[in-house]
Amino acid sequence: MTTNISGSSTPGLAVLLGLALLLAPAAIAQEAAESQEPGAGQTAEEPAAEAEGAEPAPAFIAEIVVTAQKREETLLEVPLSVTAFTADMISDNLITNLQEISIRTPGMNYGNFGDQKLSPLSLRGVFGDTSTAGADPAVSQYVDEVYIGAGAGAFIDLFDIQRAEVLRGPQGVFFGRNSIGGALSYTTKRPANEFEALFEGTYGDYNYHRLGALVGGPLVKDKLAGKVTFTSNGRDGTFQNLWLDRDVNTQGSWSARGQLLWTPGDATQLTLTGEHSEIDQESLHYETLKYNDEQLFVQLIDAFGLPRNEDPYDRDLYGDIEQPETLEMSGYSLHITAPIGDVGLTSITSYRDHEYSSIRDTDATGLRWLYDGDPEQVDRFSQEIRVAWATAKTSLLFGVYYYDQTSNNQSFVNLGVDATEILIGMPMEIGAGSDATLSTTSYAGFANLTFTLSDRADLSAGLRYTRDEKEIDYSQEDPLELFGGTFTLQAKDDWGAPTPAFNFRYAFSDDLRGYANVSRGFKSGGFNDGLGSGDGISFDPEFLWNYEIGLKSRLADGRVTANIALFYMDWSDIQIVADNPDTPNFDPITANAGAAHSTGIEGEIMALPSRHWTLGMNFSVLEAKYDGGTDLEGNPLDRIPYSPDYTVNLSAEYRGGLSGRTNWFVGGGILSRGELYLTDDNQEDGRVGPYNLVDARLGIEGTDGRWRVTVWGKNVFDKAVKQRLIDMYDLFLIGQKFIALNDPATYGVTLRFAF
Repeated sequence: MTTNISGSSTPGLAVLLGLALLLAPAAIAQEAAESQEPGAGQTAEEPAAEAEGAEPAPAFIAEIVVTAQKREETLLEVPLSVTAFTADMISDNLITNLQEISIRTPGMNYGNFGDQKLSPLSLRGVFGDTSTAGADPAVSQYVDEVYIGAGAGAFIDLFDIQRAEVLRGPQGVFFGRNSIGGALSYTTKRPANEFEALFEGTYGDYNYHRLGALVGGPLVKDKLAGKVTFTSNGRDGTFQNLWLDRDVNTQGSWSARGQLLWTPGDATQLTLTGEHSEIDQESLHYETLKYNDEQLFVQLIDAFGLPRNEDPYDRDLYGDIEQPETLEMSGYSLHITAPIGDVGLTSITSYRDHEYSSIRDTDATGLRWLYDGDPEQVDRFSQEIRVAWATAKTSLLFGVYYYDQTSNNQSFVNLGVDATEILIGMPMEIGAGSDATLSTTSYAGFANLTFTLSDRADLSAGLRYTRDEKEIDYSQEDPLELFGGTFTLQAKDDWGAPTPAFNFRYAFSDDLRGYANVSRGFKSGGFNDGLGSGDGISFDPEFLWNYEIGLKSRLADGRVTANIALFYMDWSDIQIVADNPDTPNFDPITANAGAAHSTGIEGEIMALPSRHWTLGMNFSVLEAKYDGGTDLEGNPLDRIPYSPDYTVNLSAEYRGGLSGRTNWFVGGGILSRGELYLTDDNQEDGRVGPYNLVDARLGIEGTDGRWRVTVWGKNVFDKAVKQRLIDMYDLFLIGQKFIALNDPATYGVTLRFAF
């Protein structure tokens, strides 16, 4: 049975896990005391770790190295709020996509709208609705330091990822482009100078099947290495279209990546990467939450005797067409690191392009009534050059960045033959469409200087100046004047801003660090490139100041790590997306809406209370509100959407030995979210009450790490949660409110072999 979540209590397992984390230091002390004396069947020279059938977890938590400041630092050292996922974390938790990263990260929210293009990413309440490639995101994404933006062009499979880093707060100095709320940085695994091969296969319900494979190794010993990676995903539909009697909301994709690593000298490396991905699926399906009986179309539904969607959470819906979604994406990059005397030079050159298309049954009924789509083509080129230099007391990093993007967005809304026969007496297909080419050119220069004040303290100051130039060539055909009429226009503008950052770091001890930072973020203005009135085509930049303090610690001889951060963010000229009030139909546009703030606390704890247990918890408490702003119709704004007032993620895993060569393990997690809203006007229909999702896994593996078999379940209690609200309630052609839902309970088995 599927359950609608409007509020729920944390399950008992969450309480047990929380108590276990609080008791972890005592358990560790007890473990240390017991280890002083031989156990049964052991001697002092033969530690418990080597006992038959009792293979332990590591005695301490391994250090995680990140590159949040364009240099290698441990999580303990880096003076930023960072959540990092290593390759083992990604593999052990069966993480395959951005949604699963997001739900495990404090303060992060991914609005999974059911498609590749429209889903927004939010950090600490800062989000941007990236409905097209022409709309910049608030949280930038990078692969191997290459900007990939958001939306359709940011599709990435997490197989063979070395590390994923979520950097909270504006990253205006080191990452720059559109990192006003934060950045998500993926690092792929580089080719190795030893042969490697890996196969991973998964099968689950809904005919879910996933294959991942890689092979790599030296081509010229110690000089040239290569690797090829391939993944494929597929799934039958998790929703049922009762009108067409077929499963919908399917998945289908494949990706391939090839890499060459040339090492001509001890400190010189050139990495050439080429990748290609394709998606062919049917994912754009929404349920009707509410009907407006006063609107023409709803009256026609009843007049024609068509069924209504009686239960918006049962994953049964209606529609008279298939809704294909396709994507072809390619990317190429050249990453060079080389020493020149006492300085290090880095050059990153990249080209990426993608072509995306989709169509949706807008009215979600059996009538041939209304259809919409938003295809786009995008080309991106970027070049970054930076130099690093250091002495005993000072380190300096500076560089330049160039970015060029051309996007072509072609939005359309078509009236079907039933609509035109009723409205104009002629059964024919007619509609409105736009063709917008938007060119973006961005230039930036940046520098960061770090001073060592003492053995315990250092101070950093950084600055980036970014200048964006945008130009749009727009045309619209709208014979029925539903979206502002037929017109053409050209426009261009440019915006520039400095984004400074200041950071103070202090080491109270080797295992306790504190930091304080102040940083500014900037996201440029732009042009709306979808259907709509030309009067609302442009919007202004937005800015954000972040003030943050934090503590990071390593306790109990490295068997506990605990980090905490407090922050306040002041956001001005905020860009919001809302329906254009100047037209009679639903055509959301971006506009500016005053100021907002975001304040909260975040924490992360990891503990190894014994040789067999691994426990984890992270949390955030957040207040993200507008400061007296209004929407496009003048209505007051309150809470920022997609900003849960708390997140709590609890995890636990137990590992035991079956034999000297085999371990077994059982684990799982509770992913909790507090109340949030899906619309700027905070309407009750867009409220999502507190909810919990539970994952579980059970498996066996070789102690040498070469093979593993895992039986798993995700969302095992089948909680149905609203992900998006589309409000067309007062439009005479629709008269409905639609919602998107999360995935239902899924189960499967994964086999992994390394050679």
